Amino acid sequence: MTEAKTNISEIGEFIYPHLTKPDTRFDEAGLYQVTLKVPEAKAKNMIKLFDEAMESSVAEAESKANGKKIKVAPRPYQINDGYVFFKFKMKATGINRKTKEQFVQRPVVLDAKKNPISQSTVIWGGSEGKIAFGLRPYYVASLGAGVTAQLKAVQVIKLVEGGAKQLDLFKEEEGFEATSQETVFNETTEVQANTDF
Repeated sequence: MTEAKTNISEIGEFIYPHLTKPDTRFDEAGLYQVTLKVPEAKAKNMIKLFDEAMESSVAEAESKANGKKIKVAPRPYQINDGYVFFKFKMKATGINRKTKEQFVQRPVVLDAKKNPISQSTVIWGGSEGKIAFGLRPYYVASLGAGVTAQLKAVQVIKLVEGGAKQLDLFKEEEGFEATSQETVFNETTEVQANTDF
């Protein structure tokens, strides 16, 4: 299988981002993922790209189906209230299909000036940026033919860190004042560099 072409998204808002630490809630192997919220008016080129990839995936599955009807899997985006929500993901660990070797990977995460962002930075929902991604076709009989939007790299244009929203809940009052400002909800994670997409 050839490497999926890398595409760059429009700037959008990150929804439930897991970009510096994988989400292990439903998969102990870990999953880096983010939903990108883009205004529909700015998402037309992305929608076209996703739709063309879906059509290609269905056509490829049909060519191998010996005349059987092919189910179409759900698209990796949804349109709601004038916004398009694109879902991107990357497995944190797994077994390479070709080499059968175990791999550990993570997305490259950069700031607006293309400097690497520390893995200790907790990127929260409400942050904004761009996603570098590939569209990989798949066919599973139960789901149908579709595409996965494979997360490769992220450029954070506006960072919202843990605790920022909670700090806005209160107004300043007279009273106790801490002598140092500590980062709220800051977590660290150790993940090896990319070895396989």
